[in-house]
Amino acid sequence: MRRLCFALAVILIAVTSCAAATGDEVNQNFNSPSTRTVSGTEIVHFKNGPVPVDLSTTTIAALVPNGSGGYNVLAGTGTSTGTFSILNVPSGFYLLQIGIVYVWTSNSVVDADSIADYRSDILAANPNTTSVTFDLTNLHSWQATDSFELECPNNNTEDFFPGTVGETTFAGTFPYFGYLIAGSKGDQCYAAQLITQNLGSYAFTGLGRYLAPPKFNQKQGSDTPINGRLRTIARNHKFEANIDGADISAQALAANPGAALVGAFIVLDLYPGSFSHGQSTPTPDLVIYSAPPAPFITTNSDLGQVSYGNPYPPKWPPYDSYMWQAQTNYLAPGATNSAPMFTAAFGSTLKLPTATSPIKPLAGVVSSPSLNHKNFFVDQTGVGTTPTLMWSPPSEGSANNYVVRIYQLSNNAGNTVIGFVAGFRTQSRSLIVPSGILSAGQAYFFLIQSDYIPGVNFAKTPFMNGSTSGLAQVISGVMQP
Repeated sequence: MRRLCFALAVILIAVTSCAAATGDEVNQNFNSPSTRTVSGTEIVHFKNGPVPVDLSTTTIAALVPNGSGGYNVLAGTGTSTGTFSILNVPSGFYLLQIGIVYVWTSNSVVDADSIADYRSDILAANPNTTSVTFDLTNLHSWQATDSFELECPNNNTEDFFPGTVGETTFAGTFPYFGYLIAGSKGDQCYAAQLITQNLGSYAFTGLGRYLAPPKFNQKQGSDTPINGRLRTIARNHKFEANIDGADISAQALAANPGAALVGAFIVLDLYPGSFSHGQSTPTPDLVIYSAPPAPFITTNSDLGQVSYGNPYPPKWPPYDSYMWQAQTNYLAPGATNSAPMFTAAFGSTLKLPTATSPIKPLAGVVSSPSLNHKNFFVDQTGVGTTPTLMWSPPSEGSANNYVVRIYQLSNNAGNTVIGFVAGFRTQSRSLIVPSGILSAGQAYFFLIQSDYIPGVNFAKTPFMNGSTSGLAQVISGVMQP
């Protein structure tokens, strides 16, 4: 299953105010500290080998706190082989800038690498011209809330297809929204039907039919047939649907006073490899709960057990994930139509729920967020171009890192447009926005995210994940410099 993660995904961020710094940051010395060369790499580690990020035209810099609420900027250089360096950086903490991403660190060497557990040479299919045609027998009589999926972890593909109520065959031609499958490069697809089981008013699905078709190669603009008989998989495994839905819902709705729940899911998945770095490719599902169409789970209760089958290799570890998603609407100054911003409370872990240990928030939203010491959630004008953000640790769950993101609100012919501006990662609980990011006469909002990934040193390896991860997000009112 590929989702936010979190995607909810691909967030690079860090910064803090030394005036409100905590821990080692209070020891920064502004009196002629010694200097060093800061260096590091940004390489994506794909399943078939590392691929460096071309940094030759990317802004590389160290923003060093100057003791007066600002930063001294030291320019660095990047290379096409994914390396960077900055000379004469004073000892102590600084903001490492890589493009529009900033990391608060005191390290002289920073590993900005990341992991993508699929092959690097994938090519997105054009769904307008590329299709798959299924002709599969032995489908379990289709229910409206069943799920039929095609997974290919090796090439980052996860695609879902609709069925017809009552049918016992899965047939038809569908547009293909995944990446072109190349069996010659090791791509193995898995097709599975997850069958509905109602736990009270909540529809869960568990794997009951399965096919691993022979490896094949796809071409852009072609139709690929997938034929055969689905195997009946005994649903002799049990997933305990013990869920603290009220607590997770509360974290999702705490994103903003105007937030409303728009989606939720719980999945039990298998990972085709080591899960030590968390999920970095789509994974086969064993159990799915999705709202809508199911009602939102907003109570803390054990709903019972979901039966499922598992035809996959026994060495693939199972893990569960949850995500409750909320929507807050923003209106840019002068615009007529608003635009949605989605936030999430998310968690993923190898520790599966039991009758005595429910799925509960791994990370909670930050407490008492503020901008310039004023209410974070209330629209403000005159905030300046270098405002100060502050927050306290979550009152529920945990956090060992924080992410701050800045978004700009623009009016395009009456329509609100939301654009990402910059992101920061920090272990502190405050941030002075560096100059040059916000502009007078524009409108912005801020996101603060609690991260909980035990075992990850965010100052040294800011973009690595782990086998346990959680996040929760809040978003501000409209802020104008």
